Amino acid sequence: MASLEDSAHKKISAALADSRISPAVLARLLQGESTYVNESFMQYFYNYVIQIATAKVIPFHLAEIQQECITLYNSLTELGLTGDTVGRVPLPREYLTV
Repeated sequence: MASLEDSAHKKISAALADSRISPAVLARLLQGESTYVNESFMQYFYNYVIQIATAKVIPFHLAEIQQECITLYNSLTELGLTGDTVGRVPLPREYLTV
C-alpha cells in the first residue's frame, strides 16, 4: 500500500512543482470531482498542516510555512478538525421511496 501512496504523492508534487500549472485552476477543477475526492483532498490538506505545525524539527526552507501551518492548525483546532473526528465518515445511505 505504501507504494500506492508514494506514486500518488509523486504525481501531486510534480503537478504543484510545475510553475506552468496554477493552483487556483486546480482548485476550480476539483470542484467538479466527487464528494469522495474533495473529502480526500481536505484530509490530505488537514494532515499536512498538522504534520508541519507539530513537527519538532523541519528543514530551514520550511520555517515560514511552519508558521503559517501553526496559525492554520490553531484555527482548525478551534473548529474541532484536528481530533479523532478527522477522517472519512461513511455517507448515510438514504433512499427515496417512490
